[in-house]
Amino acid sequence: MADDPKTVPPAVIEQIPSTTGSLSALASAHAPFLYFDSVPNYGFNAGVANLSLEAVRFTASPTGQGVMADRVTVAHLRMSIDAVRALKAAIEGIELLATPAAGGQRN
Repeated sequence: MADDPKTVPPAVIEQIPSTTGSLSALASAHAPFLYFDSVPNYGFNAGVANLSLEAVRFTASPTGQGVMADRVTVAHLRMSIDAVRALKAAIEGIELLATPAAGGQRN
């Protein structure tokens, strides 16, 4: 027997973001922080750019003698060409901020 639509309450749906074009703090709350040391490979396939990010980690060696360093993949980024251009512009902006201006102070 099917439910009578007059007696079934409507499902409550949260709209994220609630305002078109704005950033949702609620939906952004659990976004990961990524740290990486290198980008060992990248490519472009079927209109999608890809980057692999790696970090170096240091752990005690299994023998207890010293420290062992290895590399681990921490993320696989996939993006459109428009996103590549936005990422490139952001990186170039960071490089400008990190470059000392005349007089030795940062920009």
